[in-house]
Amino acid sequence: HGRKHFFQGAREDCPSCHSLLLGGGCRRTGKMYAKDLEPEDKDKRGSLTVPLLGEIQVDLDYESNKKKFDTKVEKARRYTQEHRSKVVIGVIYVLTNITLYLWWAITFWNQPNMFVTIARGFGMVLNFNCALILVPVLRNIITALRGTFLHRFIPFDSNIMFHRRIGWVIAFAATGHTLAHYMNYSLQDSPYAFAWGTLAGITGTLICWIMIVMYTAAIDAVRRRYYNVFWFSHHLFIGFFILLLLHGPRFWMFFTVPGIVYTVERIFREVRGSAKTSVYQVQMHPSDVVELRMQKKKFNYKSGQYLYLNSPNLSFYEWHPFTITSAPHEDFVSVHIRCVGPWTHGIRRLLAPEVEGVMIDVDQVKGDDGRRLIRMDGPYGAASEEVSDYKVLLLVGAGIGVTPFASILKDLLHKRKNSQQNKVQKVYFFWVCREYAAFEWFQELLRNWELEMEESGDSDFLSVNNYLTEKMSKEKLAEFEAAKGLDPLTGLKSRTQFGRPDFDAIFDQLAEAHPDDKIGLFFCGPRILSKSLRAQCMKKSALGHGTKFIFHKENF
Repeated sequence: HGRKHFFQGAREDCPSCHSLLLGGGCRRTGKMYAKDLEPEDKDKRGSLTVPLLGEIQVDLDYESNKKKFDTKVEKARRYTQEHRSKVVIGVIYVLTNITLYLWWAITFWNQPNMFVTIARGFGMVLNFNCALILVPVLRNIITALRGTFLHRFIPFDSNIMFHRRIGWVIAFAATGHTLAHYMNYSLQDSPYAFAWGTLAGITGTLICWIMIVMYTAAIDAVRRRYYNVFWFSHHLFIGFFILLLLHGPRFWMFFTVPGIVYTVERIFREVRGSAKTSVYQVQMHPSDVVELRMQKKKFNYKSGQYLYLNSPNLSFYEWHPFTITSAPHEDFVSVHIRCVGPWTHGIRRLLAPEVEGVMIDVDQVKGDDGRRLIRMDGPYGAASEEVSDYKVLLLVGAGIGVTPFASILKDLLHKRKNSQQNKVQKVYFFWVCREYAAFEWFQELLRNWELEMEESGDSDFLSVNNYLTEKMSKEKLAEFEAAKGLDPLTGLKSRTQFGRPDFDAIFDQLAEAHPDDKIGLFFCGPRILSKSLRAQCMKKSALGHGTKFIFHKENF
């Protein structure tokens, strides 16, 4: 009954052997027939005679597969061209790990068995990486090195990415090292005595448990939602390194220099962060954004840099990074804090006024309870520092990601107004927001810039392009588009555009307007847009029109 039901309907037979056709192919030979193929598929198939199987149909769409392969090769070639320093450092890093593994594995080849050989090789890889992982988080040293010629050869902006990559290498090597040792223990007469009765066995097991806790809490979903869990678990690294020094007899040789430097850096951060910081002014902006203005002696910074803030009233140990939104010539240091978690909401309750749009004077160092209102550590270098290396800039901010560009544009316009030395000749500024209220964060600032440039006759220097992605009714959209004069959303002469920017067309227009120039693209915003812009930079730079787009992104 099942067969009758399955085959009911018009029956089609194979013209050669009269077997039933299933899906356009012979059930016995597997041969496909052109009348059952789509027209575009006819040229993509061919027959192949195989002993015992007979004639079968194969996909001969070589050109399509070749294009896919060529696309991947081309992407790899573009990436290599745009990120030579990353590729070179990555290759050196991989070769160093392979060399260390082979060197130590060969040294202890089959002594007393191959499991010990594998464990020794991974152990040497762990010695190297567990010491190296401290280097990318030496913030002050990296900030200082940015100002040297080394920034041309070392991608300092990728320090956190490199820190994470090293972490995964440690996880892989630790897994291989541990499994190999336990396999060796299983061959012994008393395996439990080796695993729990020796210093190496006890410390190694404890290190594994510490790593499980640290790695779990470092996952983005955990770290962003439960920052204190991440912070405290990550500081298990102190016990991690103490146990490593007891576990590995040669680890101290790798750890001594980076360990001492990191310890000095942490002490320096604590001392600098304890210096008196005064909360000068506070303003509440739309979309739960708090503008905090502070004053601190000898706090010298560059536009585009960032700092860390701590509030002992909320948590003595919790430090959060924020981009500086003021410019170096201003007499205060400001940040814009979007309230998205417990700590930032705590800052709002502690310092921000209830009414939006009102700047209140605080001018206090300590609160009513005698504790510091704010502690500040920094400044630290960021990708945006390199804006002065380009004649043409493309600045793209999404939402609160606009903050570094507030500082950069203030500084650029100040230098231009006062005829200070400045390489930048043209700036294209793109700000993409989900809700129109967000434009109010820097609305007054943008208006002032337009007026200043008009008065000085330099209106072509800055091109402001605001995009709103919020869904609107047709009536409201028509009302905005029909408004004449200044833009009804921002009060600027440049009109707000609705929807997402067409960066493919924008890049083409910039390439046409600035042939043979290097355009520095600086981005701060969500990761998905970052990947898209990076891909556009590589794609458009390879078209042969002479214009090169150099991608930079903020990375905390």
